Amino acid sequence: MKLVFLLIQLATLWWHPTQGTLNVRDFGAMGDGVTDDTQAINKALKAAHDQQSNLYFPSGTYLCNTPDPYNNILTLDAGGTQSLTIYGQDSTSIIRTTSNRQLVLFYLAAAAQPCSGLTIRNLNLQDASNTIGAGSNGLFITGTAAQNFTNLTISNCYFQGFTLALPGMGITGWTVDHNFFGAPLGHDNAGNNNNPAVFLWCFDNASGKCVNVSITNNTADGYTGGAPISALVTHRPMDGFVYGTGYGFTITGNTTRDFSEEQYLLQPKSSNPADSSITLISNNYLDCSLVPGIANSDGSPHQSNYGIRCDISNATITNNTLVNYTFGILIRGADNPTTQLRNYIVTGNQLHAATDPTRYAVSAGILIQGNTNPMTSVRIMNNDIYTNIPDQPHAAYSIRIEAVQKMLKSLISYNTVHLTP
Repeated sequence: MKLVFLLIQLATLWWHPTQGTLNVRDFGAMGDGVTDDTQAINKALKAAHDQQSNLYFPSGTYLCNTPDPYNNILTLDAGGTQSLTIYGQDSTSIIRTTSNRQLVLFYLAAAAQPCSGLTIRNLNLQDASNTIGAGSNGLFITGTAAQNFTNLTISNCYFQGFTLALPGMGITGWTVDHNFFGAPLGHDNAGNNNNPAVFLWCFDNASGKCVNVSITNNTADGYTGGAPISALVTHRPMDGFVYGTGYGFTITGNTTRDFSEEQYLLQPKSSNPADSSITLISNNYLDCSLVPGIANSDGSPHQSNYGIRCDISNATITNNTLVNYTFGILIRGADNPTTQLRNYIVTGNQLHAATDPTRYAVSAGILIQGNTNPMTSVRIMNNDIYTNIPDQPHAAYSIRIEAVQKMLKSLISYNTVHLTP
């Protein structure tokens, strides 16, 4: 009898991991991969808000296919909450949609009241519709111009099959750590168009901006499918990992691969151009290899992509490793003709150019392209560039500066070009 009682106690502890934690199963969610759990999970999310309680998803596959009139399937109004945690067991806590509509799987908002200290972890979000161009979003975070989200953490989650996995705005203090981003259908997950097909998009608009964003120790793969990429409608993987702009970035320790455009593209600040917050991009590993069979929309071979493109000023790009690049590190003013580009430190990076000229159109390890404004305070130092293409008098393939009206208070020194066979 004592043993039976002990087993019941242990089962109870497993079912409710911590005191005061709600469980989606208690609200009718089945997690069997067949039953539509949308209504049950939304009830659980509302209860978590109303009771200020954490919410737990046990291991299982929670099918969610019923969007509301705004095309959001699951919705959490996090306004008015503090230190709430929404979490699963591990990667086996799967929230999946198979709907072929344009939708948001999990919509997270804080419109009327602020939300502080929200954590979402150990959830596996999936779009398994296998429908090209449906335009799905994984976890869409909307604050306000008042920056209603503070100290938001997304960790140890999986995002697979979305047009945009993790877009956000109106957030101050956003940590994205130890997540996995994948695209089983490559660019088909985003549609056959030229819209940015990226995993993490930081917005800067009337609904708020992203301030003090930490993107650390994630893995992002632009094509995780098993079939040849030539079997896809778009014939290419996702465009990139991080896109948009922010007011204070720390991007470090990430591993990225299999992208068709910029793995990182940081744009100039729009709502507050004079902001002087710092961007740090360091100790990332970027595999810029082109997926065999990748093609442009006209069917021609796709032969180039970008590692790190940073058009946002006050940036330090250091100690990153890029392999098989065509464009390694790029600062491009041409797309932003009125922007003042200033205060860049590019140092200690290891850049390994692609060596197959039949598949890769190598341009430069570090490329600076200006606009009509002078560039100021650019430091390019102590980088190692490995390439089999020697620099020419009018065509530098290691470090190239072009279309710059003036470069003031700048220094390019102690960089080493290693000519490889």
